Amino acid sequence: MEVNKESLLKKQERKYNVPVIGHFADKSIRFNSILEASEITGISHHLIFESAIGKIKKAQLTYWEYEDGKDWLKYKAQHIRLQRKYTTYLGFNGRI
Repeated sequence: MEVNKESLLKKQERKYNVPVIGHFADKSIRFNSILEASEITGISHHLIFESAIGKIKKAQLTYWEYEDGKDWLKYKAQHIRLQRKYTTYLGFNGRI
């Protein structure tokens, strides 16, 4: 099976290689990276990232957070900047 090179480069980004904590129903578990958590739990790394920054509340009934609060602030701010850029330059719902 041929592996998509763009997908591999995307997974190597820093935002997917920081420690996270998954809060399951009965316990909380620390993972060394979002990619490790994805492999072990079977939850998409993208969903875990979005849950950790607060874009979505849970990823498959699990709450996620960064171990270090600085990472949360950094990536949440990046998400907000991109969202503002999208609504400012590209329009929202097809409006300019």
